[in-house]
Amino acid sequence: MKKMIMVQMIFAFWLSADVTLTPQEEKSWQVQSAKAKEVTHVPLDVYMMQVTTPPKLLHTTSVPYEAQVVQLHKTEFERVGKGELLATLSSQYWIEAQKEAIDTWIELSYSKNEADRKAQLCKEEIIAQKECLIADENMKRDTIKLQAAKALLRSYGATDEMMEKLFHEFVILPNIELRSPTNGVILQTDIQVGKNISPSSALFVIKRDGENWMEADIPQDVVKTLQPLQEVTLKVAKEEIKSKIELISPTLHPLNQTRYVRFVLPKDANLLAGLRTKVELSVAKRAFMIDKKALIRENEENMVFVKKAHTYSLLKVNVLFENREVCYLEYQEALKEPIAVSATSILQNRLQEDE
Repeated sequence: MKKMIMVQMIFAFWLSADVTLTPQEEKSWQVQSAKAKEVTHVPLDVYMMQVTTPPKLLHTTSVPYEAQVVQLHKTEFERVGKGELLATLSSQYWIEAQKEAIDTWIELSYSKNEADRKAQLCKEEIIAQKECLIADENMKRDTIKLQAAKALLRSYGATDEMMEKLFHEFVILPNIELRSPTNGVILQTDIQVGKNISPSSALFVIKRDGENWMEADIPQDVVKTLQPLQEVTLKVAKEEIKSKIELISPTLHPLNQTRYVRFVLPKDANLLAGLRTKVELSVAKRAFMIDKKALIRENEENMVFVKKAHTYSLLKVNVLFENREVCYLEYQEALKEPIAVSATSILQNRLQEDE
């Protein structure tokens, strides 16, 4: 215990000491220094990531009735706009629904006229008030039936213009137009001309315009330094993409001690869904980048020699990330001074001699 305390005291004293060299000594020992580069992002390493499509951006188009495909207007991987025609269908159920809607419209027209006529007779006390109440109830019943018929037609894909033509011109349309509910790209189709389709079959899967996700399993040691909504940079090949953390899994994978992390990709990111590639992850953080040769490790501490004039002083630093060539240090004002990047072992020996 006493020996450990003595080592700590000597190390603390060593940190507070300085080494002053003459210009000739610096030249003879080839002691070189350089200024650390101030950066705004710190890399956290390279990870295998995959581009996925958020479920909320996937829209499946189907019809609630049996039908036959008359004509196909769009197919896989084509871009579509909202309301653009995808396919033309024919169905006996669609024709029957139009006929029933027309019958309901006629019944409502009759019951409405009858209610108006009896209301006038009741007002003149020609017929009993009970007759008027019955006529009103019949009109309300037929009104509800017509609303249900219109709702059914809309579920089949009928527009207001189509229903207007149906109820005023009594023209039954043999075909129904299946239109895109959104702007996007068709990812998948299960429809062919002449083919019969069953109710609720997935005919078109459309990927709406929006932001994709980048997903990865990242080691817990790295994840604990991250937080949701934190701004990050994803470097794919030579392209740098500004992103943010959407989600961090609250559970740890027991086999590899990683956690699932989801990043949001901007709309202009040129990365296709399904892409699996290596990505360099960086976080927005003010720091200094130095040559790794300048870093000194002693007693589980990281240090550098900071130079002022011809005097070199040891400075404790916190390493955020490092690779074979450089390391990133937590921001300190003292790191704005030149740092010894060569002959650090000579400076250490000289410091010990002075002590």
